[in-house]
Amino acid sequence: MGSFADPIVRTCFPRTTLSTAVPSMRLLIIGQTFTHSASEAVLRAAFETTGQQVEIERWERKPHQLADALEQLRAPDVLGALIAAPHKERASGLVNALSEDAKLTGAVNLVVRDGARLRGHNTDLDGVRAGLAALLPKVAGRWPRQAVVLGAGGGARAVVAVLISSGFQRIAVFNRHLHRAEALVADFARHARHMELRAQPWHETFIGSELAKARLLVNASGIGGEADEMPIPAELLPADLYLLDLVLHAENTPLMGEVRAREGTVANGQAAFLAGTSVTYRLLIGQEAPADAMRAALSAELGAPEEGAAVVGD
Repeated sequence: MGSFADPIVRTCFPRTTLSTAVPSMRLLIIGQTFTHSASEAVLRAAFETTGQQVEIERWERKPHQLADALEQLRAPDVLGALIAAPHKERASGLVNALSEDAKLTGAVNLVVRDGARLRGHNTDLDGVRAGLAALLPKVAGRWPRQAVVLGAGGGARAVVAVLISSGFQRIAVFNRHLHRAEALVADFARHARHMELRAQPWHETFIGSELAKARLLVNASGIGGEADEMPIPAELLPADLYLLDLVLHAENTPLMGEVRAREGTVANGQAAFLAGTSVTYRLLIGQEAPADAMRAALSAELGAPEEGAAVVGD
């Protein structure tokens, strides 16, 4: 086992003074570098609201330390762990079992302890499903069958997995580094034999050509949260487009505004985030998440009105 003597950042929730108090449990966040995490704040609010005695610990680990870190999850006082970058794919091969979504993506963002066994999940897919269900027509048979996905990271991987399983016939994946889009497409090749899944160069000509054929655009690039920031030029956007913009820290992005101006239907990433985090809570605790408390916590984190922490539809 590796040494865990390095400092651990803990977020503690109040323990009751009653002698019958349930012992506190630990939830780990395992990543290589940490930035401010909305997931941590929202889960903290959920635990506090439902009286769960949980301590959150951030563990900074390099890839070669991941296996040892996951072994620590077998301790009886550990609920599980959130898996952050760059460990999501590697973690999928280090647990005892995988959910169907984790198998499909080959990536894990949550590990839950079940006795001495570890089960990997990918709740990003639950979030994407919720975002698309709120955005697209209520009857799945009326959903578009062609899509453009911007980005090739973990969010894009979840998007592609959901679109493949939803019966889309063509998906074009764009990334500023073409090899990353090609790697994503290669990873899904055996699941996409029934349809076209292509990696494309991030160039206006190719993006415009694909958008002319697709009615769904998903921005999973992380670009577009600033007031004057657009991932692609506005003139490439057709009319009557569906847009799911997974930028979390903005209720309305410039891209959403441009699509809406062209009579399109848009959704931000906040409801998708809340849906995925709610599933994370349920898998860890075994009960439904306190939706109102989580929505309020996200709004407080983002400094936005609470009504903004929801899908913005038509």
